[in-house]
Amino acid sequence: MTIHVHARVHAVCLAALLGFVTFGLPADTFAQASTDKVHVARRLGGASRFTPAVRNVQNLQKTFARPRTQRDLTTVLKIAELSHLEAEVKKAIADGAVREVTFAPGSTLQWMALRRGGTRADILRLVRWEGAKPFAGFEFVIDDLKETYTFVIPQDCGNISLVSREPSREQARRDAEAAAARRAEEERAAAARKAEEARKAEEARKAEEARKAEEARRAEEARRAEEARKAEEARKAEEARKAEEARLAEERELSIRPFVAAFGGKQRRQYDENDPAGLGTAFLPGFCDPLFGGKVGIEKALKNNWVFAPAVGYAFNTDESDRSSLFVDAEINKRFGNRAYIGTGLGLWDITHSDFITPTALLHFGLPLWKGDDQRTLFFVTEGRVLLRKASDIDSNYQFWGGLRYLFR
Repeated sequence: MTIHVHARVHAVCLAALLGFVTFGLPADTFAQASTDKVHVARRLGGASRFTPAVRNVQNLQKTFARPRTQRDLTTVLKIAELSHLEAEVKKAIADGAVREVTFAPGSTLQWMALRRGGTRADILRLVRWEGAKPFAGFEFVIDDLKETYTFVIPQDCGNISLVSREPSREQARRDAEAAAARRAEEERAAAARKAEEARKAEEARKAEEARKAEEARRAEEARRAEEARKAEEARKAEEARKAEEARLAEERELSIRPFVAAFGGKQRRQYDENDPAGLGTAFLPGFCDPLFGGKVGIEKALKNNWVFAPAVGYAFNTDESDRSSLFVDAEINKRFGNRAYIGTGLGLWDITHSDFITPTALLHFGLPLWKGDDQRTLFFVTEGRVLLRKASDIDSNYQFWGGLRYLFR
């Protein structure tokens, strides 16, 4: 809510308007017309006054700041159905936002506050001042943008009164300003439209000239672009041919690549009575032997990143050197984008001992530790084999190790 408060100070204070019988005032203080129910007031003051006399703004502020007056003011506004203005009314008085005015005889108040019986706060509606001269008072105005309320407080009695209640003057002013602004904007817009039309006409003329010049320029550019396109297509075709030749050459170069690997691990294996170490046992014990070894081989690139890799290697038995093994593997591996691989394969183990040679099933993987720009790669690898000669007793016939594998370009 937007509130606008104006003040004016009256020269003469309107006395509390009371019914001449009800409030015990002299008989000529009030008279009530029988037709319009307007209460006529000729004198102010007496037992029905709202406050003692208030002769200046400071006295007004002090008097209306009293707790009883504040409570009674709340009651008066509630009776007058103006409770929604209570905070603004009290603030205007407390701030001294009033001005001195005079209230002329013959003027009418919509209502006036008073004390019935000298104690109970109430209002008297439709009061016309018919005193011998104007009374002095303090006026303030509250505007909530819906209605404008003009109040007056007579100096002689403090009987706060509502002088008028009308459509909001502030809202009317704002509406008038808005209407004037709209008219000015419409006039400006009309002038702008005319200027814009003239500007567009000139622009259209220039645009037509520019269009014709642009058409000629584009035709020339199109001719040059077509020539450039054909030259670019020829260049790209030549580049593609050379790139394909380079790719095929690289594929041929990388289709077969050597590798070497070194490992450390162990084997667990069962031998019979004729084992090369001459153990002379009548049963088939399982022997766990530490191994160091390596292998060399080549990788043959297949489709879809599959690789075939035959290899030959040697596993040196550090516990029983007579049980060292020459072996061969035939790997099939799947390579990934980061060059890691996983694979399987078949092979032969212990080729140098005809009595103990065994086929093997291989499972291994490799993770790149170092990668060169020319496809050279150093892998960490692990390999595990099942010695298939005694596959029925796998837990005593296996081999595994781990190490490094270097793939050449």
